Amino acid sequence: MDTTLCFGAGRLPDRSLVLTFDDGPGATVGMGRGPKTVELARYLADEQIEATFFMCGKHVNEHREIPQQVLSLGHRVGNHTWSHRHLPELDDESIRDEMRSTRQVLGDCGVDGPIPFRPPWGEWDARIDAAVRADEGILQEHTANYGWDLDGNDWRCWWDMGSPQECAESYLAVALQQGHGVVLMHDSTADPGTPGEEMRAGNLAVEAVKLLVPMLRAEGFTFVPLSAID
Repeated sequence: MDTTLCFGAGRLPDRSLVLTFDDGPGATVGMGRGPKTVELARYLADEQIEATFFMCGKHVNEHREIPQQVLSLGHRVGNHTWSHRHLPELDDESIRDEMRSTRQVLGDCGVDGPIPFRPPWGEWDARIDAAVRADEGILQEHTANYGWDLDGNDWRCWWDMGSPQECAESYLAVALQQGHGVVLMHDSTADPGTPGEEMRAGNLAVEAVKLLVPMLRAEGFTFVPLSAID
């Protein structure tokens, strides 16, 4: 595992985007708001877009069938820790436990080989780096450590019960400004307590992405896999 936080800037051609989704997986029965990870993965597969889904162990544990479904649709699955806690607030062993436990449950769900990692909130420093490097198993089970370049704050839209159109337009504006990079979106929410519950309940990621993809293509953007920045 390359523990250096990796970004798309400087590694991708202009108008190239990598789609990534954090905090899932999730499943919601019926129409309307709420996480729908598999439906999102299916739409992207139909559009021939390979995305990466950085999953939290606590959600994987509740939806053990989803990681393999996402993989079968041609996407990558990554580790986003077990409970989405702020890593700088944890001691070294707790940091390692957050990563180990999620890698274990993903393995139990059929996610084989080294997988990508993303720290919650993109928080990474020298102490966290050293704590991770001290565990050879973690290093062997992960490919690299990924940040992001473009963020349209979809979580705020879901918290405010905003529309998919509003969310898509926010990401389009950021993409036009930045030009290229790794895009951060959320197919669920892993934050604890009331804020997390409200954002999860308000999620319309599928609807927003269905609007955003053609908007971006109309502006000349193409979609590339996360491996393009390895």
